[in-house]
Amino acid sequence: MVDKRWLLSRRALLGSLAVAGVSPLLGGGRAHAASTAPKRFIVVHVPEGMWGGAPRPTPDALGPIMEPLAPFRDRVLVCNNLNMKSRDFGPGGDGHHRGVPHMLTGTEMLSTSQAGGASVDQKIASVIGTTTRFASLQLAVRIVYGDTNSRCIWSGPGKVVLPEQNPYNAYSRIFADVDTGAAKPKFDLRKSALDYSLAEMAQLRTQLAADDVQRLESYQTSLREIETRLAQLPSEEVCVKPELAGTIDTRAMENYPKVGQLQTDMIVAAMQCDLTRVASLHWGNSNDQCTYPWLGINALGHDLSHGAVSDASAKKVLVYNWYAKQFAYLLGKLEAANMLDSTVVLWVSEFSNSGAHAANDLMWTLMGNVDGYFRSGRVVDCTGRSTNDLHASICNAFGIADRTFGNPAYCSGAIASLKA
Repeated sequence: MVDKRWLLSRRALLGSLAVAGVSPLLGGGRAHAASTAPKRFIVVHVPEGMWGGAPRPTPDALGPIMEPLAPFRDRVLVCNNLNMKSRDFGPGGDGHHRGVPHMLTGTEMLSTSQAGGASVDQKIASVIGTTTRFASLQLAVRIVYGDTNSRCIWSGPGKVVLPEQNPYNAYSRIFADVDTGAAKPKFDLRKSALDYSLAEMAQLRTQLAADDVQRLESYQTSLREIETRLAQLPSEEVCVKPELAGTIDTRAMENYPKVGQLQTDMIVAAMQCDLTRVASLHWGNSNDQCTYPWLGINALGHDLSHGAVSDASAKKVLVYNWYAKQFAYLLGKLEAANMLDSTVVLWVSEFSNSGAHAANDLMWTLMGNVDGYFRSGRVVDCTGRSTNDLHASICNAFGIADRTFGNPAYCSGAIASLKA
């Protein structure tokens, strides 16, 4: 098993500067102090598969899709070359309708409409979600079709857990009677860390070649965007209800970004208030029915994935770069609430190449690392290991000692190279 690290070099140094005291990647990745904060788990599904035809991250560069995550690069653990081994066994429809139910359960479906086991988030919730008001929260953004291509969360065989798509309904359910005056801030993470990192960059600028200066400017822009977002967020340990402002049509295509941001705000606020420690966010359908007009794209994501429009590959990279920006927003909010290092965010998609509906050579990403359980800031070749093995690793990180996850026929145990 090959373990590719982001080794310290001029370029890696430039990429490793980040918010809130992030240190450069010296050999083993990010170091962590002991923490008593609750552990939290978030799984986010993005449709269609995002890696076919786009450069993947390397030890030296995040690549065109994941570049927005540069401020958090030492919190990112890229898991390359995973295989959803269970997907092609048992009943089910096409790759979309099989892939989503298999993605987080790792076992054969009971029928073409029912998953065969609990998803990894629900297994974790059964352990860490017993003392919070909600064992877990399931939110989504504009699901058009309500069949198995949009159902990734299952509490057990045939027991789907449907997500709430309307953030206003989610707000009423989660925060209607929450007392926001119970918690007090300890310190403000928004103040000096970003300015310190940016000052360091200014000193580096005079020592760099022209190509490195251009890279540095890109990272500075990313950091300033994060700084702007963090300035609008509450400090650590403050239970603050998210702001909804006026209502919008949550089904309208043009409101897709705003609904996603509101749903993200719901998750982070619910965790900050310790109303839940497990959550999922499902962006659209597996066969992507969004056209992304705010990016100047007027073709369905599903058509882009099958190359049915001109410049499909370039447009698909643009779409997933936009999704990476949504992850940067999520990570920035978690960081501002001092929760990122005690959290794991799992970024999944059902395909490595959506045009071929391929479920081998997947690239899934862990962000945050549960107080250093995972050694982040790296690219790891998982050498064809099962996604079940990754789920077993995540379960172990949350104190679940099981050696396997899902159907043991598709699981050989946790992936040791992911750990610190």
